[in-house]
Amino acid sequence: KGAWEISDSKFKDGIDYLLKSIFRKREFRPGQLPIMHNALQCKSVIGLLPTGGGKSLTYQLSALLQPGICLVIDPIRSLMKDQVDGLNRNLIDSCVFINSTLRGEAKRKAMRQFAEGEVQFVFISPERLQMEEFRLLLDDMYENGHYFSYCVIDEAHCVSEWGHDFRTAYLRLGENAINFCKTKNLDSLPLFGLTATASYDVLADVQRELSGNDESKRLSEEAIVR
Repeated sequence: KGAWEISDSKFKDGIDYLLKSIFRKREFRPGQLPIMHNALQCKSVIGLLPTGGGKSLTYQLSALLQPGICLVIDPIRSLMKDQVDGLNRNLIDSCVFINSTLRGEAKRKAMRQFAEGEVQFVFISPERLQMEEFRLLLDDMYENGHYFSYCVIDEAHCVSEWGHDFRTAYLRLGENAINFCKTKNLDSLPLFGLTATASYDVLADVQRELSGNDESKRLSEEAIVR
């Protein structure tokens, strides 16, 4: 998209203060603020930013400004640990990853923290959202008053069969997140789709996926930030 700016100076001053004081960054990179602008209005958004363009900061800062748990889908286990380590370096320790590298007490502790709403960021693989046991856990969390703010689908191009990184576990990922990760008072969970690159066909698949495979709710071009 073309030039984009925030007309509300108080919001801009506030968001700049948080960027500097929490993440120790001098200024936002191109595309970051427009992505957050959509997300903070509780709208789903697709962010196309280059590698190293600061995709992670967009959902991390947005989630810190919203009540609830932010579920992050990562396709690679090492990425989950990297994200948690990065948050820890910024003194944000209310985060866990849940994957097959965890064993015994470490896994039980992470699952308990998640189930009891003690963490704000939870990193999982796309396959976990397909597991019946995990879905039942999400149902229990809703019954116990633990709600979600966002679901972030990292490497969102993996949803597309047109792309070389296609993963079957990404199919219906948006729909599953919407159905099982409940908010407190929204009709639908806002989704982040983040990727470094996407062709026209891949982008169309990402739009469909983040609409929960419901054509009546298909994301508009306004939801795409390049």
